[in-house]
Amino acid sequence: MSESKVAVITGAGSGIGRGLAQFAASKKMQLVLCDVNTSGLDETLNIVTAEGVEAIARVIDVSDVNAMMNLAGETYETFGACHYLFNNAGVLGPAPVKDITREMYDWLMDINMGGCFNGVNAFLPRMLESGEEGNIVATCSTSGFISYPMLSLYSASKFAIRGFMATLREELKTSNIQVSIVCPGEVDTNIVNSVYQGDTPPAKREEKVDEKDPREMLEVAADDAQGKSFPISPLEAAEAIFQGIENNDFYIFTHKGYEEHIQNIADEYIAAFDRAKYQ
Repeated sequence: MSESKVAVITGAGSGIGRGLAQFAASKKMQLVLCDVNTSGLDETLNIVTAEGVEAIARVIDVSDVNAMMNLAGETYETFGACHYLFNNAGVLGPAPVKDITREMYDWLMDINMGGCFNGVNAFLPRMLESGEEGNIVATCSTSGFISYPMLSLYSASKFAIRGFMATLREELKTSNIQVSIVCPGEVDTNIVNSVYQGDTPPAKREEKVDEKDPREMLEVAADDAQGKSFPISPLEAAEAIFQGIENNDFYIFTHKGYEEHIQNIADEYIAAFDRAKYQ
């Protein structure tokens, strides 16, 4: 990887986003970091600048289309390029379907799917115009394949990201831009704390404590995956992601433990085709 590459990372204040920033810094890339969590973002900025790389950090809600447009403009004004666009920001929002409100739906979809769209919408035209090789990567999830209780909205957003990015890959086949989706297994992040908090400002969402620990709500989902994989650090996840990019992979899985579950889903699809009434 060239040391002159520029990486833009949303959700860089913690978790996989921070891991991506750390790995990119180790490769001496120039970095554009954004998150709604000011303190987390500042911490990531301090980590990467200690590596001697040039980086800027901006407090941005990825659901804000104008903010993402401005970030793209600033990226090209500052560094003149974007070689890696990581649409990584996301929230979990665990809740049973019967308790979901339209406000919860809008909040989660605007951040997860909307944030991915806004990133692509803001950066893709500039990336194409430059003619340089580039990579657009979205953090999806095994929940983009496997449906877990309590995660209907999260799963729906990740299925949507998978479909959006697969279509984008088809449209960019003749371009210099590679498209990938990351489907992490168990990674040590704080996404489980990202619950809907109504009118709480975005920058305060991770600081507010919910009355019910979402970890308890997710026990049934976690039980389904037990023994399938083991937790890894965000930096280890980032290493797997960059390896997948190097391999020109569209699907980048961090763990092998979900293979059987996804195979069972594929078998269900094929069996349904076998029962189809018409040729």
